[in-house]
Amino acid sequence: MRELEQLSHQIMDAIRTRDRRALEAVLTADFVQIDELGHRLGREPFIAAVEGGEFQIERLWFESLSVEQFDETAVVCGVQRAQVLMPSGDRVEGRTAFTDVFVRAAEGWRLRLATSAELALGEKP
Repeated sequence: MRELEQLSHQIMDAIRTRDRRALEAVLTADFVQIDELGHRLGREPFIAAVEGGEFQIERLWFESLSVEQFDETAVVCGVQRAQVLMPSGDRVEGRTAFTDVFVRAAEGWRLRLATSAELALGEKP
């Protein structure tokens, strides 16, 4: 389970630094990200959204993180926090509940599905 925790931190760092190659290496070809409104992004649109953000992610961290493994599938869930610098110069903080579903491939664990829901700063998931 430590491997999945480390991989989750690597993915978070790849998002923060907008590292396309790191994301391509860990997302399955059929990866899907689904937000709280049910909007779905496939692998390439997700990576493009990460790369194209007009804001700067100053800090990104886990408030909580839980890992459950089921043979060749694993679920990582919790709450992540972000501090972002907007183009206007404003600093914004956010909290997001997430669930990531990983599958074990020949190359190791790969992220197949990610869900997220924005939370109020003081709200419990």
